[in-house]
Amino acid sequence: LDESQARAAQLSDRLRRALEDAQALRDGQEATVDRATAELAQKVAVLERAKADADAQCAVLVEQRDAALIDLEKAHAESARQRDDDADARARLEAKLAELEQELATSRAQLADVRAQHQTQQTLQQQQQQLPAPQQLHHVPSGADLTASSIKRSDTASRWRAAAGFSATGYDLADQQLGQPAHNQPIANNGRRPHSVDHALPELPAGAPVAANKRATLGTDDSRSLARMLGSLSPTAGNGAMIAEAEEEAVFELRSEDEVREMLEREENLITEVLNELIGDLQVPLPNLDAEYQPPDLLFPAHLIGLCVIKMFQYNLARRIDRLLMSAIARVQKKTAAFESDYTSAFWLSNVFELLSIIKTSMTEHQSSTHEYADSERAMNDGMQYLETLLSDIYFGWIKDLQKRFVKLIIPGVVESEALPGFTASDSGFFNRLMGTGPRESTVKIENVLSFFNHIWRTMEFYYVDRAIMRQIMSELLCNIGVTAFNNIIMRRNFCSWKRGMQIQYNLTRIEEWCKTHAVADATRNLDRLLQLVKLLQLQKATDQDIDIMFEVCDLLNPAQIKKLLSIYAVSDYENPIVGPVMNEVTRRAMPSEKTDKILLDTNDLNDQVLYLTARKVPAIETYIPPEFRMPRIRALVDSQTDMAYDDDDDEDEDVDNIVPADYNDYSPYGQQLQHQI
Repeated sequence: LDESQARAAQLSDRLRRALEDAQALRDGQEATVDRATAELAQKVAVLERAKADADAQCAVLVEQRDAALIDLEKAHAESARQRDDDADARARLEAKLAELEQELATSRAQLADVRAQHQTQQTLQQQQQQLPAPQQLHHVPSGADLTASSIKRSDTASRWRAAAGFSATGYDLADQQLGQPAHNQPIANNGRRPHSVDHALPELPAGAPVAANKRATLGTDDSRSLARMLGSLSPTAGNGAMIAEAEEEAVFELRSEDEVREMLEREENLITEVLNELIGDLQVPLPNLDAEYQPPDLLFPAHLIGLCVIKMFQYNLARRIDRLLMSAIARVQKKTAAFESDYTSAFWLSNVFELLSIIKTSMTEHQSSTHEYADSERAMNDGMQYLETLLSDIYFGWIKDLQKRFVKLIIPGVVESEALPGFTASDSGFFNRLMGTGPRESTVKIENVLSFFNHIWRTMEFYYVDRAIMRQIMSELLCNIGVTAFNNIIMRRNFCSWKRGMQIQYNLTRIEEWCKTHAVADATRNLDRLLQLVKLLQLQKATDQDIDIMFEVCDLLNPAQIKKLLSIYAVSDYENPIVGPVMNEVTRRAMPSEKTDKILLDTNDLNDQVLYLTARKVPAIETYIPPEFRMPRIRALVDSQTDMAYDDDDDEDEDVDNIVPADYNDYSPYGQQLQHQI
């Protein structure tokens, strides 16, 4: 019993201790549960706040998406409307071109009829060979040039002396050969200048060549055809051929404003001369080191077309302005649509901008207080709008062609070219290392890129392209370098090394120096992101302080781009490796905006761009015509303006101070004729 009581006491003591341990364990578990519950409550609160923030961000993103969709729909609608407008404009231009082609076919048919009549007249000439020779031949001064009608500021007086060497019209010459009295006998001075066709001149010795200068008869085609056939008759076959050649190079004479207006209003061959000789058949002059070209030598199509348009506006010929401008625009667009040559593109880009500037200058100076010129002003404004569209088409079409050729030089010439000695990059791709071949040296160098720049720049300078257009074209090419090189470097591991960064930096410095030399340093801002990307390749990447420097120096790059470049950076043997904490810190900084940041730069889409240019003020219209161009009607229009100025000069001798200096022979585009300024 005592032993049992002792054992019972032991068991009671053990039970008490077990109960105490169980109570202590229960208390500990409850404390642990309380702590876990508190922590979970805190986490739930954090998650709820995060969920609320995410919901708010989602709501903002939904609103932004809806706004972006609305803007996109508006942009699509605007683009569709613009395409419809362009299609309508193209349809109108094609319709006008069809009309012009029909007129050209009609003109060719009329020319065939005239040739047939000319053959008939040659038969008549053979029958009249026995008739006596004319009593009066026309002396041609030895210094007179039958083909040179180009007016410059220093040769006008000599042109009038040369014109005095022609006396008889084609009708007079034909009547004398047929033995009939001439219609126009020499008469007393009636106020005309000495080079009038009524002024008789001494005879030529026997055997001297004969040349006739016939005044154009403004009227029907039959009268002009008759004048051409009668003017081709001569005593001998040789003289007949020379007179026929003189007719081909005939100089129209417009001796009054009425004749000028009649030619501008009714003469269809005037528009034909503009379309064929100034645009269609014109051979673009190529750059030549042996010859120096001045602006009138290369911009004469714009100035001559501008002269015709302004004269038509002065006479309020709205329909003729429409027809001339629309036909010329359609012909230039057809000639430049293929972009076969940089010379053709630069030549017509310069001339279209010059013509636009001439018309805008004349409309700026013109002030009309009545509605009499409303139709003509409407025609001029429409023409300016179509010229702006044509200028934009030539500009962007040429830019696309340049970029298509230039993009082949960017990677080998700017990124792969290793012109800096001592920093040759030995990095190569995985495929080359696998095949055991080293990197191949690029055959395209940075000099090829600079040569391309020099070619385009010299071409634009030769054809006197406006400086604003030149700078914008170079800016487009530099933007192409910045985008293409950036996207290739950030996506290719073998381009991301310190030595490669040094080589690219050197090549970009060469490009910047070229831009400063040619006064287009502002365009290098298109290379800023590429320069920072290359700078990032050369910075230290070992410590947290280096990370701060990277984000401060490369402020144009977003965190996602910096993270991408560091993730593919090829560490050289002499560089410290990019340790884990550095990449973790960069990843942490890139995380908030990683989903919205773009790694690649957007390509330069020319379809969404607009050309903004300000037309320059043209002080005077140059009336220079190259000697090899015939264009008798345009020459007559040019000569008539200067001739009228000289006629007024003869009538005013008392006030010397009001006379324009002798070297000012250009026609002013400011709505008034030259004689009004004298």
